[in-house]
Amino acid sequence: MTSASGPSLETMSYGLQGISPRNGPVGAKLGESTLLHAALGADIGYDSNVFYEHYSPHGAAVAHVTPALDISNGERDGTAPDGVFYDLGASLTYREYLSGSDEVRKMRAFNPGLGGLLRLSSKQTLSLSLSDNFNRSQDPPYSPTAAIITHDRNIASLELKVAPGGGRIQVLLRFNNVLDLYETTGYEQADNMGNEGVLDLSWRWLPRTALFVQVAQGAVTYLKSDSTGVASYPLRATAGLRGLLTEKLGLNLAAGYANGFYASGANTSDFGNVVLVGELLYNMSLTSKAGLGYRHDFVNSPFVGQFYNMDAVYAALHEYIGGRVATAAYARFENRAYQGAGGRTDQVVIGGLTADYVIQRFFYIGLGYTLTLARTNNTATPTPGVDYTKHLIVARLGVVY
Repeated sequence: MTSASGPSLETMSYGLQGISPRNGPVGAKLGESTLLHAALGADIGYDSNVFYEHYSPHGAAVAHVTPALDISNGERDGTAPDGVFYDLGASLTYREYLSGSDEVRKMRAFNPGLGGLLRLSSKQTLSLSLSDNFNRSQDPPYSPTAAIITHDRNIASLELKVAPGGGRIQVLLRFNNVLDLYETTGYEQADNMGNEGVLDLSWRWLPRTALFVQVAQGAVTYLKSDSTGVASYPLRATAGLRGLLTEKLGLNLAAGYANGFYASGANTSDFGNVVLVGELLYNMSLTSKAGLGYRHDFVNSPFVGQFYNMDAVYAALHEYIGGRVATAAYARFENRAYQGAGGRTDQVVIGGLTADYVIQRFFYIGLGYTLTLARTNNTATPTPGVDYTKHLIVARLGVVY
């Protein structure tokens, strides 16, 4: 469950880079106001640790092919029209391992994604939005002899935003529904549904800076009678400051109270009942931006314990050179203190670099590197597969229309 809305520095720090047909350079006219954008991307590279192993990892050459479509009545520059706005997208990533053992080659997979947004608005003072996003992922397991992990996730959201009097005061109401289902035997015990209501009140203190108060109440239930998870009713209440302090400097500061309200077993307590968020975003120029952030929160954990207290530090840097080269660097460190798991603590590092060169208006080539590292400490009953280092290096090319 999350009460965050829209792209953020924290999302950037996960390295969620990819080719999207949205706001493509041209697009095909399907009607007076409807544009069809399309993209086709492919990459080939090397995965140093397919099964997330600590000793003698299985490495293999890997390739991905991703076609994607987007239909919208927005403008080519991404501007959304007043009144009725819609955006529908679909993608399909095919993964093939080109070398390695039979166990590695069996990890080939199709990972589809579907999403849609419908928004009714009136001159930015009133808007009603309905969105839905579905993703099916097939990931290698933590052992070469285990079955591929197939996970289906659907996120639906209904949002009402009211900004009377020129937008100085804004009221936002949102309802989120998150459904997690596992198709792999042994994982379906974590099938769950989460519902969350969010109330966000903000007052624009400066022209582009607002003070806000946000309250989010959730309910997480597990769908199997023999589930390993525990039902909970997470509450988060925060207040803070967000927006631009200057033309170049942006802040997102929040602090507040959190409680998991688990039906049984361990529960949030002491510093675990505190939510802290601090983000600094600096736009050095029209083509360069950098950010640094920190978050303290708790996260539901259906497989290990009941939840973990998280401290995360993250950073991202984006640079555009000459209108043709786009580069990005990102890094994230998490300390996860699991509750109800015998004192287990994990450290997780995610980081990477990407560089893409636009050859012509439609075509691009690029390189990407991703590091994922996990270490477990203070574990009473060690679990295989949680200590690993994974490198992924790819060269890619594609077309966006």
